[in-house]
Amino acid sequence: MSLPKEPRQLMINLMYLVLTAMLALNVSAEILNAFLSMNESLQESTQIIGRSNEALFKSIKEQAEAYPQFKDFHVKAIETQQHTNSFCKFVEAMKTKLLERSGGMDEENLPVGMKDKDITTLLFVEEGEGNLLRDSVLALRRQLLSLVPDTARAIVEENMPLGIPEIPANSDKRDWADYTFRQMPVAAVLPLLTKFQSDAKVAETSLLNYLAEKISAKPVHDEYEALIAADKSYVIVGEELSAEIFLGAYSSTTDNISVRVNGRPVPVRNGKALFNHQAGSIGTHDLNVEIKARDPRTNKVTSYTRKFTYEVGERSVTTSADKMNVFYLGLENPLSVSAAGVASGEVQVSGEGVDISKKANGKYIVKPRRPGNATITVSGGGLSPTQFKYRVKAIPTPIARLGDKNSGIMKPNVFKAYHKIYPHLDNFDFEAKCDLVGFELVRVDKHGDVFDSQNRGGTYSDKTRRLANAAKFGDTFYFDKIKAKCPGDQSSRKLNGLVFRIQ
Repeated sequence: MSLPKEPRQLMINLMYLVLTAMLALNVSAEILNAFLSMNESLQESTQIIGRSNEALFKSIKEQAEAYPQFKDFHVKAIETQQHTNSFCKFVEAMKTKLLERSGGMDEENLPVGMKDKDITTLLFVEEGEGNLLRDSVLALRRQLLSLVPDTARAIVEENMPLGIPEIPANSDKRDWADYTFRQMPVAAVLPLLTKFQSDAKVAETSLLNYLAEKISAKPVHDEYEALIAADKSYVIVGEELSAEIFLGAYSSTTDNISVRVNGRPVPVRNGKALFNHQAGSIGTHDLNVEIKARDPRTNKVTSYTRKFTYEVGERSVTTSADKMNVFYLGLENPLSVSAAGVASGEVQVSGEGVDISKKANGKYIVKPRRPGNATITVSGGGLSPTQFKYRVKAIPTPIARLGDKNSGIMKPNVFKAYHKIYPHLDNFDFEAKCDLVGFELVRVDKHGDVFDSQNRGGTYSDKTRRLANAAKFGDTFYFDKIKAKCPGDQSSRKLNGLVFRIQ
């Protein structure tokens, strides 16, 4: 925006031109008073423009303090005011010098020497103050235009009144100062000097308006990114993916936002918060995001919240031997189930011939009801029911041992140290335990005499203990009719026999 040309200002400029043309005449006191009235009007106009410029400068400063990307515009606004204020002070000092040299002010606050033409000629023509003024006007114009890029200079210059008019070609004056100030009364020079001050403030307005327009045209958000917000974090064949796609704008130079995820603060750098989180467990999880944005100009804080849902899976490779799909009777058989593209919480697992209980996402326990075959069915989450066949078998028959011995030669004192036989499940991956139902212990001494004991359970009874403690060199002991019962068994099983020779 440019400062409009007010009718009052146009009137003042017109008066200036008319009165300048009359300077060659022997002006009357009324005309001189008109010059002084014009000077006062110019001063008032200059003050009004100055107050307007201050308000414009304050607006530029507030924008720069709120948004650092506008800092350069604020710096140029400061330089603009420094140049124009310096020039106005220079001209004001010149006016003070003129009044002092012409006798000062009278009781009515009018210049004593307002008719004096010699002092103006001496000061501005002979002593060079006029050419110094001309150089200062042109220097100010160059300084202000240097703050504007070449591409915009013509627009700013159009609204900048600072300038020195050319001397008419038919003039006999040697330079601009001679043409402008020779034999000019003090009362006429004062408004001329004030006009240059007013022109400086109008030029300042032109620069400040240009800077304010640049700030208005330049977006506060200086960085952009393409963003996608999908309604789900997984998609399977046949499903529709729905997502919001938009351009995200942010300022890389401000620190007026704070971000929290699930109540935990996230550092913000260059206008963005980078959230890192290590997935700790498989399944569906929520991220509750809260962003608080502070308006740098009003300090008003606005809060924005949104919930994001994501699912954690795991990378895995599974192999299965087709002939080894087996569940064991009487045991809690672990089963892992995963369905690609289906949330673990939506997976449904059922079975035929088995009881199934869920332990965690994707983890189940299967307990067969009877031997033979079982079927596991997986469905849910839009997945067509899929069946898996398993065989149901009894636990392998355990091996009976005395300590860690199956049979063999044993010294009497070593044999007497044992008091129980155990059923061992060799090379079986489950933590299963079979119970020994009973056995028969037979002792054959070196003379061929036979002694026996029927024992219930795996631990020696008193009779069996006495029989074992009678062991001597040359005896042979037989553990026979050994029976055990394993988890899932309806009846006991016959195990292997043991033979130990005492030597």
